[in-house]
Amino acid sequence: MDEVAEQQAEQNNQPSYWPSVGIAGVIFGIIVFALSLVTGYTMINSEPTGSLFSPVQIILWVTVCLVGAFGGMLAIWHYANEYDISIKLGKGALIGLFTGVCLALVTVLLNQLWQVIDPDMTQKMIDSTIANFEAADLPDAQKQQMIDSTVQSMRNQNSIGKQLLYNLPMYGILNVITGMIGAKVFGKQEE
Repeated sequence: MDEVAEQQAEQNNQPSYWPSVGIAGVIFGIIVFALSLVTGYTMINSEPTGSLFSPVQIILWVTVCLVGAFGGMLAIWHYANEYDISIKLGKGALIGLFTGVCLALVTVLLNQLWQVIDPDMTQKMIDSTIANFEAADLPDAQKQQMIDSTVQSMRNQNSIGKQLLYNLPMYGILNVITGMIGAKVFGKQEE
């Protein structure tokens, strides 16, 4: 019984991880937002090829996801460096989850602000996608169906709710994983 009480007292004395979560979430939120802009404008300025996705677009979207995943690791590194404490896997996962949530919120906020700066970006992306579908060698009925569903989906992606519905689970889960990895790599080992 004394051991359980000692562990609870030790957990209550641990410093807050929220500053580390905030720093990593904001830094990686800005980076992910910037990379997403590059990806979007690359799509807008590319020539229609007729393929659904170009290799460059796929590489850029995968890069955005992978870069966003390392927010949890940065938060753990900062927390462990700042306080020189041991971090269990569960706490690493929790810090990673909160970092992913913060990252997603920052990204959605910046996306909404960007809509004020360039309100035509979504329409430009829709036009680029339509041009790409029209260049495809598909029957007209199938082309029109693909265009209609894609346009509807792209217009819906501008809502804050849809962005959060997509970003929160994706960056939350990815950062849970990197938070646990960070806990193993950067956390002081318990004796």
